[in-house]
Order: sequence, then structure tokens, then C-alpha cells
Amino acid sequence: MLQEQRHHMIESFLKQQKAVKASELATLLDVSIDTIRRDFEVLEKNGIIKKVHGGAILQQKKDIALNQLYNDREIKNLEKKQEIALGAVELIEEGQAIALNGGTTTVEIAKILVEKFHRLTIFTNDLQILNILGTNKDFNIILTGGFYNHEERTLYGKQCEEVLAAFNIDIAFITVNALSYEHGLTDFRVHEVGVIKTILSRTKYKVVVADSSKFETSSYINICSLKDIDLIVTDNSIPSHIAEKYNNHNIRVLFQNEGNR
Repeated sequence: MLQEQRHHMIESFLKQQKAVKASELATLLDVSIDTIRRDFEVLEKNGIIKKVHGGAILQQKKDIALNQLYNDREIKNLEKKQEIALGAVELIEEGQAIALNGGTTTVEIAKILVEKFHRLTIFTNDLQILNILGTNKDFNIILTGGFYNHEERTLYGKQCEEVLAAFNIDIAFITVNALSYEHGLTDFRVHEVGVIKTILSRTKYKVVVADSSKFETSSYINICSLKDIDLIVTDNSIPSHIAEKYNNHNIRVLFQNEGNR
């Protein structure tokens, strides 16, 4: 892994966790602790992190922007996310077991589920989704355990993944930070990647829900190829040439009110 890639991943990790041990990063990135320490030197010099005993934290000035990160995503392209959610729920049948990973688009799906369905089993690692679904007393809701990510309002870690791995899921709706034909699904949320991979491994029908701004973009961490996904649900603002490219390569893309292009 190139130094620049490591620096991006370290900064991304700290945006999620605020603090990290050098040993933890060395394991995650499969490099030596000395390499991580050298990375810390560069990142501290650039004003991105501050070294502490055994690890590093984000510089305080970065925290202000970080606290707005989820909220910014929550309102960005909201109408498109609501459009996607309307299309996504049409794929669900009463009585199914479904999974919703942490994300602002899956939050919009949860809002519709509460109004439209009565008998669903729903797996999630997202506490905001839990609060929404909890208003429907007929749902069977399974919240994963794990560590709490304050910024993303989600649970993650080995315990979280073990809970998900114990079940068979009919259909999953996955949110990611970016997707492209070349790099597939990618994300900057370090801990959400393991959750997504576990969900995908236990699911019959895998659906990515992503607004059009995420197409043909890439983030730091690879998740899987688009060939491993059954369907992508998006909004009608996606450029026609991108939709055609995906469909020509047998990657199904669904548009609200239009079906497949």
C-alpha cells in the first residue's frame, strides 16, 4: 500500500473514532508499527493529527467538521434518497427477513417500511433506524451488538458481525459511500465495511441503494465488485451513458417510476 493511501485511511479511521492506537492501525493496514509511526510524523506535521502515547488523535480543528459529517450527508440529496426509498420498498414482500446497514438512505427506507408493512423481520446496526422501526409494534427487529460509533450512530465490530452471520436474510439494502464499474463498492467508513461484507455473505438478494452522485466515484476501502450485487436502485438523475454502460455489462440498475433502462 502506498504512503498516500495509508494517510487517507488513517485520517478516515480517525474521523470515525477520534483516537487510534499505532498497533491497531498496523494490524488493520498490514504494516509495521514503525511504518505507522512515520506516517504519524508526516500527518502531524501537516496539521491533521496529534500524536499521543501509543497512538494519535485528530487535531481539534478537524473535530468541528467531523461533527457535521453525518448531518451533512443526512440532508444532502434528501429528495433523491426519498425517491430511491420508494423504489426500494417495492422489492419487499410481507413476511420477509431484510437487512438495513447504517446509512442515510436506509433511514429513508425505514420510514416507509413503518407505514407500508406489518410483518417483517429486520436486521440493522443503525440506532436511528431502530428508533424509526420501533414505532411499528408488529415488526421483529434484531439489533446487532458491538461497539458504538457516535458519529455514524451505528454499531460495529466482531460481535456485530457474529450476530448477522447467524441468520439467513432474504433481501438486504446496502448503502455505501461510492461505487464505480472499475472499483465496485467502496467506502470511507472503516468499521462499516466489515458489517456490509457480513450482510452480503448471508443474503439471497443483494440491493445497493445509492443516489446518482455516488456513481463512478471511489473511496478508500474496497468492499466488493458490482458483479457481486443483484441490483442497484438509484434516482432518475443518473446520466444515461452510465446507466447504459452498467446494463450493457449485466449490472442491473433500477430507477423509480422507470424500471430498468
